[in-house]
Amino acid sequence: MISFRDCTVSAAIWVLIASAFVLDLITPPENVSVCFAYVIPIFVSLFETRSRPMLYAGVATALSLAEPFIQPPNDMSLLVDMGNRLVAVLTQWLAATLVGLQRRRLVDAQDKAEFQQRFVDILSHEIGTTLTTVTGQAYRLTKLSEKIAPNDVVVRAEKIRKAADGIQAIMNRIQFALSLGDGSIPIGQGSIDLHALIQELTEQLKEEQRAESIEFSPCDKPPVVHGDEMLLRHVFANVIGNSIKYSPSNAPISISITENGAAVRVTIGDRGSGISQADLPRVCIPYYRGESSRGTRGAGLGLYVVERIIEAHRGRLLIESEVDRGTKVTIELPQASALAVT
Repeated sequence: MISFRDCTVSAAIWVLIASAFVLDLITPPENVSVCFAYVIPIFVSLFETRSRPMLYAGVATALSLAEPFIQPPNDMSLLVDMGNRLVAVLTQWLAATLVGLQRRRLVDAQDKAEFQQRFVDILSHEIGTTLTTVTGQAYRLTKLSEKIAPNDVVVRAEKIRKAADGIQAIMNRIQFALSLGDGSIPIGQGSIDLHALIQELTEQLKEEQRAESIEFSPCDKPPVVHGDEMLLRHVFANVIGNSIKYSPSNAPISISITENGAAVRVTIGDRGSGISQADLPRVCIPYYRGESSRGTRGAGLGLYVVERIIEAHRGRLLIESEVDRGTKVTIELPQASALAVT
């Protein structure tokens, strides 16, 4: 959509070009200095959102070279007049080139600022998610302080320590990614038992978010994938957490693991508020929040990060949903044996 400011700037540029041409027509033919006035609207184009200095330079060139044919010079040859005007034309194209270079620098600076802001937002989101674990465990320790067993203290303290280590790991990864400058977050490499990971995560979420209605259905053969356990833990924590967040209290949430050829398929289903068909294609766009998320805290970064992590693990994310009927999220990851073959 073209803003009023852009329309005003464009109109001013064309008025300046027309004024320079009229001035060129009414001045003596041998006076070619007016052709240098075309440089002014070219520089003004720097203030357009979508700058078009080459277009304006082309129009200025055409008008500069057309004037001698409209009003031939009197005391000097056409060849001399055209030579003088070519000097002005070169100046016009030099100005257009400088404006283009400056616009490119401004765009690059803006892209860099947005890139850095995106990572700051992601870092804040990831730390906030991890701090939920710290807060939950600290709350349980406080609430059960009088009757908690020593072994339980050790277990909960270990969970808090792991969460703190996770925050540090996330910061290290993002700082490294920023140094690379390509927007990617490097992943660790290791064998991960998805059964154990999701089982532990499910128990943790049941306790921290009081989601007792989570039903976990593992497959017969424990699947093993290759990748970054911390990042995959975040993927499943985010998706399961969304099911809890957008579902009524005690509404059933099902988690199942199945084999699908050389891949492992994890399906998380709920009977929550669902996502409209209009919003569904955009739920993984950064900062986008659909109608069903109104009134619920969030930054609109969760599924964007989830999709990036899954893609980095050579997997795929599929989301199916209906309003007021729930959402089903399917995550497919290649098994470690399949990766070894490829």
